[in-house]
Amino acid sequence: MSEPGFYRRPLPDSAIAFSSVEGRQIFREALALGGMEGYFALAEQFHTQVEPAFCGLGSLVVVLNALSIDPGRIWKGVWRWYGEEFLDCCLPLSVVKENGITFDEFACIARCNGAVVKANRYHQSSLEKFRQAVEQVTTASGDIHLVVSYSRKVLGQTGDGHFSPIGGYHPKRDLVLILDVARFKYPPHWISLPLLWKAFEPVDPVTNKCRGYISLQKSEKLQETFFNVDFDLHQWRSVAPYFAEILPDILTKEQPLSIVSVVSTILHHWPVEFTTMLDISSQRTEIFDKLWAAIRLNPLFEIIQQCLYSNVWDAMSEVGKWRSQQPFVAEIITVILLSCPPTLYVTLKSDLRLWFEEVRYLEKLFSPLDIEISRLREQMLALQEFYTLYSKA
Repeated sequence: MSEPGFYRRPLPDSAIAFSSVEGRQIFREALALGGMEGYFALAEQFHTQVEPAFCGLGSLVVVLNALSIDPGRIWKGVWRWYGEEFLDCCLPLSVVKENGITFDEFACIARCNGAVVKANRYHQSSLEKFRQAVEQVTTASGDIHLVVSYSRKVLGQTGDGHFSPIGGYHPKRDLVLILDVARFKYPPHWISLPLLWKAFEPVDPVTNKCRGYISLQKSEKLQETFFNVDFDLHQWRSVAPYFAEILPDILTKEQPLSIVSVVSTILHHWPVEFTTMLDISSQRTEIFDKLWAAIRLNPLFEIIQQCLYSNVWDAMSEVGKWRSQQPFVAEIITVILLSCPPTLYVTLKSDLRLWFEEVRYLEKLFSPLDIEISRLREQMLALQEFYTLYSKA
């Protein structure tokens, strides 16, 4: 006797199963018409979401791996690879497991993990623009992909909000292939493009906003990286005010007159959260050694070292305790101050602010530090933007 529960659902009449006779014929025709070029990279990585509420994360796992984005962290054994467990940027996985993610949260997590994201809600686009986006990704050779966020109800399916990648397009029949990551519920299927467009319109009750489509690409600058922001949105709430308000206010009140006094002031008010802000890869490669050398060549590193080791730090202070436990404190602080939001420096006197702008200027950072800082800034910017949206909500 079978256990209680459900084993898949029958597709509604609006959908054509990918593996059906008609579905395979549509595939052959779409392939001949050039509408399946993006399919193969996705098919290599096609994946079933590991939790009922992980459709957004499952879709991202498929796309990030299809784009060959290196997570910079060990997955299992010696392998770096994306699984849902790595997508804890912006929100804790425990929260996602309970509630899923919204359209904005999907974009935030994608940016945090090295994707170039272009998000389009229903009211910001049109049916024709959506069709053009579908044609672009399905005729490309796998360097850009599209994830749709839609209401299942409009498609005649059970449930409501869902994410899945678009796997192909039949231009003559105006059908799109949805690679449904909830394969335990519905198989991949062909659906009318105009009907899918209508499925973006219903408002998500969590955000009171309509849904839409999101294109994802691998950044041309993205290479092997060793630092990652190790915070989700909930943790970022306690960190963001330091960059935007607390430290700038302290610098305004203390009015430091030199670069050394600016750095010293920041270190004296260094929050405990900053000590765990970055996750550092344990991989020691030739590129890693070059990165460490590039950090030490930055003028900010020398100032930070001077401040750290020319002052008697209270053993109970956060920097004092951290310095005794972490051998590369100066390097880590340098990376944080190079990659943090520029709001930290806005209240400085003009000559000091210009100095920080100069040492933070990406084009002047030695390789591979420029790549590392660019990636970290994207991660922090994604969190900062989403934090701002969340704060205003």
